[in-house]
Amino acid sequence: MPDLIACGESLIDMVPDDRGCFCPHPGGAPANVAVAAVRLGQSAAFVGKRGEDVFGEQLHHHLAQCGVDTTAFTTTREAKTALAFIQHRAGQVPEFSFYRDPGADEMLRPQDVPARLLDATRAFHFGSISLYSEPAAGATRAAADKVRAAGGLVSYDPNLRPAIMATRHGTLEAAQSAIPRAHVIKLSSEELLQLSGMTDESGALAYLFDHGVRLAAVTRGPDGVSLANAQGRVDVPGVPVSVVETTGAGDAFTAGLLTGLFERGLGADELAGLETDTLASLGHWANRVAASSTTRAGATEGLTRPD
Repeated sequence: MPDLIACGESLIDMVPDDRGCFCPHPGGAPANVAVAAVRLGQSAAFVGKRGEDVFGEQLHHHLAQCGVDTTAFTTTREAKTALAFIQHRAGQVPEFSFYRDPGADEMLRPQDVPARLLDATRAFHFGSISLYSEPAAGATRAAADKVRAAGGLVSYDPNLRPAIMATRHGTLEAAQSAIPRAHVIKLSSEELLQLSGMTDESGALAYLFDHGVRLAAVTRGPDGVSLANAQGRVDVPGVPVSVVETTGAGDAFTAGLLTGLFERGLGADELAGLETDTLASLGHWANRVAASSTTRAGATEGLTRPD
């Protein structure tokens, strides 16, 4: 059975090349985490829906070829596989334009999530995009709750996308509703303040811990990451590399962080008491994983396991 189950959107990232032509690359944050975890030596399964179209076939082939268990990555005729067109502007984070109204990933139902996987996994990872519409929202919440009740680790990446949130009512509230379900949360400094409603990071982190989070990773792009629990916080600098594309770097970080926890034998009960030297070690290694992912175009193509 897999160490990690990643659940949610799997879509095609349309990435511009040096001529300005958009080229299709497999993507979707939870799917990226599953692929990255396998490349780091873990076993992983992906739970989700894809369209009965050429892009859905490309996604399935990619995940299977990477060694991800795809038995719960099934097709639907209700919608097409979603696309995300990515634009890079100098000095700015990538901008996304989504074609998913709805996307096939939104058609996931509770019965599509095998209980045998949830009962045996060490960790369950998901993002907020799955929570924006039914039936995927109910399926995702139920799966996270089942794993948490069984003593497994629950990981959450809000991954807030303004291009989606601007067109759908209640998305911020949906993203906030997942916080009490998560033991581990990875988010940007901007997302931290937006989700908590606070104006300073210390207050925002306290909000997360008051709502059940035990380990928070606040990513800052090339400036590194802060790892914190209720006992303390460490700031870890970034890793200098020749960057080709940053799409998927946060997903690579998440996989690196979870792999670090797995390899140390750390579960949900130990996270709140981790000392700062352990937090720093986890952050340094996950940063190196994330940095490697930026050295080639595509969300996971450049990712390697650090020495």
